[in-house]
Amino acid sequence: QQFANITDLLLAIFPEEARFFQEKGVNVRWVGHPLLDRMAKAPSREVARQRLNLTPEQKVVALFPASRYQELKYHLPLMCQAAAQLQQKIPDLHFLLPVSLSEYRSTIEQMVNSYQFSVTLFDGQALDVMAAADFAIAKSGTVNLELALLKIPQLVLCLVNPLTMWIARNILKFSIPFMSPPNLVVMREISTELLQEEATLERIVEESLDLLLNQERRQQNLADYEEMSTMLGEVGVCDRVAKEILEYSK
Repeated sequence: QQFANITDLLLAIFPEEARFFQEKGVNVRWVGHPLLDRMAKAPSREVARQRLNLTPEQKVVALFPASRYQELKYHLPLMCQAAAQLQQKIPDLHFLLPVSLSEYRSTIEQMVNSYQFSVTLFDGQALDVMAAADFAIAKSGTVNLELALLKIPQLVLCLVNPLTMWIARNILKFSIPFMSPPNLVVMREISTELLQEEATLERIVEESLDLLLNQERRQQNLADYEEMSTMLGEVGVCDRVAKEILEYSK
């Protein structure tokens, strides 16, 4: 109620968010998720592969370990171990890893070089890497929505400091049905996510192989992502935001 009293207009990116605040008496408009506009400009699979010097036939896995150092520390070693095992099972598997920040590159190179697998690092070019991929292993976050909007099957990992997780569960009583944004949008697991102790090397390899090779599961992924996409609205979000603000300011 206090939020309603101090807010003149709220522009919501999720429909459930709009309904929630509307019930609280907030003047709200659902405009859709701005990622729709960004991902509409992503290259096609063919164009992305040309830019990255990949052939149409190559089996490509994208790794998205982190945008912050703490996330990198917990996610990348496990991703590298899994990648090494996956490459042993599928020798022609090609791994791509976009470096989100240039200051992380040397750290990432050191981590990657300590594991026996072949991977190509890119400075930026995250959209190209996403669009070129057959499958992705990613930390939980906005990248999951981006991959889902591009219809790329993915395995989501969520790893934090064990003490942080213990405090969240036992003291703060942290409880949320899902960690991955695509799952939260539809309120069911359309992207397989492994949280903390669930993210074992064996489980990551097992799930990755299935998401790479099980065509029925991949097709279900595509259908689920299409459903999620419609729930985020339509392209033109930024224009609608500008229009709402201009209309309100008259």
